[in-house]
Amino acid sequence: MSIGDGAVLICGLGALGQACLERLLPFDVPLRAIDLHSPQWRRADLSQRISLVVQGDMRQAQVLERAGIRRCRSVLLLSADSQVNLEAALQVRLLNPDADVVVRSRSGEQSIGRLLEQRLPKVAVVDPLVLTAGAVASAVQPHEGLIQLDSHSEGETISVVSREEAATALACRPVRPNAAGRSDLWIIVRQGGSAVQHSKGASWWQLPGRIRRWRPPWGSLARRPMHWLAPLVVAAIVLGLALFSGQAGGWQRSLLITLGLLQGEFVDPVMLLSQRSLWQLLAGLSYALLGTLLTSALVALILERLLSERLGLRRRERVKSGSRQVVIVDGPEVVEPIRTLLESERIGVQTASLSEGMNALDRQLERLNNCQVVGIGLLSNHLLNNVHAALALQEKDPACRLAVLAHAMEASDQLGRMLGGITVISAVDLAADALVATAFGERVERVLQIQGVNHLVVRYRIEPEDQLCGLTVARVENGYGMTVLRHQRRQRPQARAIPPLDWSLLAGDAITVLATLDSLRRVECGEREPPQWCVELRCKPHPHERFVVQQCLARYLDLAPGQVQGWLDGHWKRSKPLDRDLAELMQRDLQRLRVQTRMCRADAPTQPEGSND
Repeated sequence: MSIGDGAVLICGLGALGQACLERLLPFDVPLRAIDLHSPQWRRADLSQRISLVVQGDMRQAQVLERAGIRRCRSVLLLSADSQVNLEAALQVRLLNPDADVVVRSRSGEQSIGRLLEQRLPKVAVVDPLVLTAGAVASAVQPHEGLIQLDSHSEGETISVVSREEAATALACRPVRPNAAGRSDLWIIVRQGGSAVQHSKGASWWQLPGRIRRWRPPWGSLARRPMHWLAPLVVAAIVLGLALFSGQAGGWQRSLLITLGLLQGEFVDPVMLLSQRSLWQLLAGLSYALLGTLLTSALVALILERLLSERLGLRRRERVKSGSRQVVIVDGPEVVEPIRTLLESERIGVQTASLSEGMNALDRQLERLNNCQVVGIGLLSNHLLNNVHAALALQEKDPACRLAVLAHAMEASDQLGRMLGGITVISAVDLAADALVATAFGERVERVLQIQGVNHLVVRYRIEPEDQLCGLTVARVENGYGMTVLRHQRRQRPQARAIPPLDWSLLAGDAITVLATLDSLRRVECGEREPPQWCVELRCKPHPHERFVVQQCLARYLDLAPGQVQGWLDGHWKRSKPLDRDLAELMQRDLQRLRVQTRMCRADAPTQPEGSND
């Protein structure tokens, strides 16, 4: 569907609705709106850019009809009451079965939201708070710039790292800030929490450090009693066989005595010990006491499990001493997504609450004194409470990374700079980017901030009429300013992380990309930047290498090997305009074949025949 085929209807012109309206203006589509009351515009020009505003209840069919619901291509249901949004979604689907419907919801409506997405086509239920999980996770983890973008079931993750760390990875790709820009951040593939390295094995000079880091096992056994309980029982049985062995009865008699004592019974076994010495009687009494303790512990464990299952109680997990932890304050909806994002870095996630004041929060943080708290996310609904707690925590621990969630405030980056050292995340900004992208049929999996810019992790299904169909990965990345994270063919179940630049996208393929909202707008509008680089080459290869050079040229120039015969006459030739990444790959491959090459801009004049620069 092209952009001019229909309007976008925004139902609810609060802070989130007006933020979405601002982002929809560059898409050049007709805009209509519905609001229960006359909206309070944050910008005076917004009311002039919208073609129609209808006052009324978005759940009523006549109100939707007055707004032209049957001619709309997308509908955004953005009321603060998620129940109203869900009811309105059913009415919208009855009136317009083909429109993309985006529903704002809260965590309490996750189950009904999933059911609606499964049963109703083109309906997406989005929780704005859950969308902030990626931004919060990147803000509170200790390595600035390290962000996990995508994960795979086989332990393979895609992350954003610095240029230095990317230099040791086999598969990497720069983050593209725009169509022609370069970035200091790179995307790499990580296996099991570590980057794919050129060398898998450890070097011999690394072994002394590993020996120094070795710790004896008994320290961890003391913290996990169930690990030494079984060896203790076996040792007690073996020792009992030696203590209570005698001439009559042999080992069978001593085994019977040992097991009887370990059950906590002393009366019956004492009859068997009546002929023994005093020290054997004392040993038997000690065994009976040990058996009583073991039996009581077993009964207590069984009762605890039964009562926990019956009453729904859950035992608090013990935090490992010396581990790195992140504390999420008043954000139960995002705890699990953040835990998933940080587990590859071996960072645990703990929860706390600010409802009872700073003193209660300090007491909750005291139980983490035995570990390293690397970051704290303050996600309550009250911005001033979050800022107050962040400033107080910053005074106590300046090295701890702090993130504050501002639910309804824009320009969060300016507020963060004003506070100094505290990351302020605007839920309105993040949610507005994701909601607008979803309104045009994209599936947004995550929203995060990279170098102060909101980026979306978007899943595409390539259709025959799509703008991306038939393009190479390099053309998609350089033409639209996005980065392809994964690529999957229709007939192949396994997706390829960071696919090669010369791969073509075919109908039916599925890709996951990292893109800004402007990149997605350019895809919708077909605004693709043309290739801007050329490779000039001169070669007259040896007859034995001629066919290999022909194949290399044919692959990059998209020609048949026979069509590049004229390129091998020893004169300078200029390739067609290429993307910079492909031009650099072509130059490296030709230089390995001893072909003289040089890169130049597509608009640069052709250099003289004898020039080598």
